[in-house]
Order: sequence, then C-alpha cells, then structure tokens
Amino acid sequence: MSSVLVADVREFAASLAGALERHPTEDPWCPGAYADDRNQALRDAVFELGWADVTTDPRLLPFVAPAAVELGRRFAPLDLVDATLGGGLLVDGYARYVGEGDRLVEIAGDALYMRTAVRLTPVGYIDALAVHTVDAVEDEEAITGANAAGRREAWVAANAGYLAGLAAEAVRLAAEHAKSRHAFGRPLAALDPIQQHLATAATLADGTSLLAEERVTPAGLAHAGEAACQATALCQQVVGAIGYTLEFPLQRAFRRARAVRIWGDAVLARMDAGARA
Repeated sequence: MSSVLVADVREFAASLAGALERHPTEDPWCPGAYADDRNQALRDAVFELGWADVTTDPRLLPFVAPAAVELGRRFAPLDLVDATLGGGLLVDGYARYVGEGDRLVEIAGDALYMRTAVRLTPVGYIDALAVHTVDAVEDEEAITGANAAGRREAWVAANAGYLAGLAAEAVRLAAEHAKSRHAFGRPLAALDPIQQHLATAATLADGTSLLAEERVTPAGLAHAGEAACQATALCQQVVGAIGYTLEFPLQRAFRRARAVRIWGDAVLARMDAGARA
C-alpha cells in the first residue's frame, strides 16, 4: 500500500476504535443460554463512520481487515462483520444475529443466496451470537459475479482482522496478569514457562496482525482462525483458573476465537465445495 493509503487506513481504524470506546458492548452470555450481544448504538456509530462504504466498495478493501482488528480487540458484536454480506449468516441450517423476518445470507461456492428467515428456534451457544436454527426460508435471490466476490472477500478480510484483534487483546490481558501476580517470590512474568507461553502467543498474535495488513485470502483466514485459537489457549494457561471465570475478560477472547473459527471454517468449506447444500 502507498504511504497515503496506509495513513488513511490507520485513521479510519482509529476512528472506529473511538466509536468502540464510546459504545462498549456488554457480554450477556452465560453457559448453556441463548444470548445476543448486538449493540444498536455501536452499529449506528460504526456505520456513520462509513463501515458500509468500506465493506462494499472493492477499492476500499484494504481498510476492512485493519479496521476489524479494532472490533476484535474490544469483542465487538460479529453482526458488524456479517454486515459485509448484507444479512445474517446462514450455514447448514444455523444462522447468527437474526430474528423473524430478517435477511439471511448463505455462501455456496461463488454465489450468495439471500433469503428471509421464518420459523426460528433460539439455540444455546458458546458465545452471544444470537444463534438460531432456521426451519424455513422464503424469497430466495442469488447474487453472483463481482458483487458476490466482493462481499465474500470483504467478509473473509473482516473475520481475519477480527481474529487478529482477539489474539492481540488476549496477549495483553495475559501479560498484564503475569506482571501483577507473584509466585515463588517473584512475578509470574519472570518464570521461564510463563515467558515461553507469552512469547509463543505474542508471535501468533503478531503473525495474524501482519496477515491483516495484506489482502486476506481464504487460506489466510483459515490460518488466522487456528493461530488465534492457539494464542488464546496459551494465554489461558498463563492466567490459570481465573481466566475461565466470567468476571475476567480473557474468557471472552477464548470463546469468541473458537466461535469465529468454527463459523469461518464452515463457510470456507462451502466456498471450496462450489455447490449448494
């Protein structure tokens, strides 16, 4: 990217970070329960900054992943990522961030299929993604060609950036914990095993961040999902049992990295299959 474009990308990401600071997202999740973390005030603020333009104009694709890093750092609702597709994501009969009558998007090969959700059943899930089973759909519309390709590419980039942000935040939380807690008469951060875990997690996080600065391919998204899951797991080992409690924010990065990877891998498989289920 040119130096001018890099500066513009960073400015947009910083503006997005400001909106996320002003409209923090609560975590309504508890084990085994249906939960929805959508934040309308945040969504309005992000779209006012131009998120819709960035994710629909192919010329602005370089903005998507770096901006999505900021979404991941603050555990923003993933409906902002799915907005790149134009509706709630539908995969194998499961949809996220939808309500009765909402638009659904199913990715199949090179095409997108736009539908309307009817007869939804809420599902308890590992994260607050408003997951439902979809018993019926109406009003199918196929989107192909450059329009479909642009939406898919933006969605892939947004997910990869989001994963990079999750990994970076997990490392920050784990490092702060290790510096503030003591064992055997010295800070946890001074222990060799802790340093090794943090170094490996930081390397994984830095790698996903570097990936998000380039044009992200489906293979890049698959790598980002694996790397983010490994990084958050290592950070959990650094923090220990407290990292799994709802009071400590690291568990959000740990859960969300797995949720993003699960959905991402399922979509990548359907893209690769090239045929509708």
